[in-house]
Amino acid sequence: MSEPLEFSDIEGDSSPSRLLGSQLSSEYASPSTSYGTYQRMVEVRSPESVELSGSSQGPFKKFGCQFDPGAKSGRVLMMVFDRKGRPTMKEMSRHEVLRMTQDAAEPKDEVISEEGATPEMEKMTPPPMRRRSSSTIAGKIWRLGQQNRQAGQQDLYTVGVQRVHSRDIRKMENAFSVTNEPRIVTRKQAILISADPLRAIVMRDVCLVYVPDGADTLLSVLKTKFAETAREDDAPFEFRAVEALLATLSRYFQAQFGQLSPVVVSALDGLMQGGLNARELEKLREFKNTINEFEAQVDGVRRALMVLLDNEEDLRLLYLTRLYNEPNLLSDLWSIDSEEIEVLIENYLQDIFSTRTKAELMQHRISNTESLVMMQLDSMRNYLLGVDLIFSIVVISLSVGTFIAGVFGMNLHSGLETADGWFLGVVIVTIALFLVMTIVGILYFKGKGVLLQ
Repeated sequence: MSEPLEFSDIEGDSSPSRLLGSQLSSEYASPSTSYGTYQRMVEVRSPESVELSGSSQGPFKKFGCQFDPGAKSGRVLMMVFDRKGRPTMKEMSRHEVLRMTQDAAEPKDEVISEEGATPEMEKMTPPPMRRRSSSTIAGKIWRLGQQNRQAGQQDLYTVGVQRVHSRDIRKMENAFSVTNEPRIVTRKQAILISADPLRAIVMRDVCLVYVPDGADTLLSVLKTKFAETAREDDAPFEFRAVEALLATLSRYFQAQFGQLSPVVVSALDGLMQGGLNARELEKLREFKNTINEFEAQVDGVRRALMVLLDNEEDLRLLYLTRLYNEPNLLSDLWSIDSEEIEVLIENYLQDIFSTRTKAELMQHRISNTESLVMMQLDSMRNYLLGVDLIFSIVVISLSVGTFIAGVFGMNLHSGLETADGWFLGVVIVTIALFLVMTIVGILYFKGKGVLLQ
């Protein structure tokens, strides 16, 4: 085989790489790269540009905390599960995660042509060139031409299947999650699961899980579920990973409800048996908000699974290994029997729906208790209003007697002040009038239903 050549050693070369020089090597970008299609960035971009993009140097350093959920370098802690279910903790940048997903989306025949080239094929290919800091343009043009020819042959079955884009990776991070709405998105050779507290990217041979803060127990359960599903060697890895993630979510929701339920029930019983006070009512409000948040979280996961089950195309795109080994199935997705993945999802959907039903019943119980407490408060308020009405009647009756006493107490001569028997008569009449007015007023308002027994 001939010696590798450098374009700098060739005299009189009129190729595009010779004419454009380092300008294209630093500024050239494929249109497919601009629209998110991954080209091999190590070969297209120079090492200097790759090193710069992976670091936090330059004027973008001050935005590290704003844009990145982890450190200023933009690297987040990931738990990587291999095909055997063995976990590995690793810090990865957004670019590295995107690169892994794009590598997984490469067609099988292209990977074979790159890794399993025979000596006869090597003789037919152009001689390899030593990599320089300014990338070789001719090699790139030849490779892009090869990819375009392969893409032209695969257009029949690659239409409509999107690869993972940078925006998909950004949405997986907490800093870019505005609504925290659970979702399951299928991409080419990747499944993106975002359901708090789990966020994962499942590929045909590896699973990337974003490590949440303060979730050691959750990660322990996740490791156990991956170890259990790893024993099923006959099932594809993506199915085992999805099952482990759904099982972890289901167990997490059950554990959360198991912790909330006894506390809430005990507080509700104490509220019904004990006296009403501001502290107990504040507890009731906090429990109601907690159950509301939990129910919304569980219901969001349930809706995401229901949407996935209703989309037949996305269900068949979950068969990552089969579509990778038989890419022509993308032209006829309906030939894939999706019963296996449907049964798997429906199984855990039933568990999640059961937990949601329990949370809904607990919410109804809290609402019933709240209604009963409000009825008790209304009854107490009505009782106080009745007492206030009785005192008002008494005060009115006393005011009539006070008026009579004031009339006879004036320093005006009427001739009655010297008459016998008037003083005793006025006192008796005043007391009798007071009693009659009070009794008549109470009986009247009772008859109208204002005063209750």
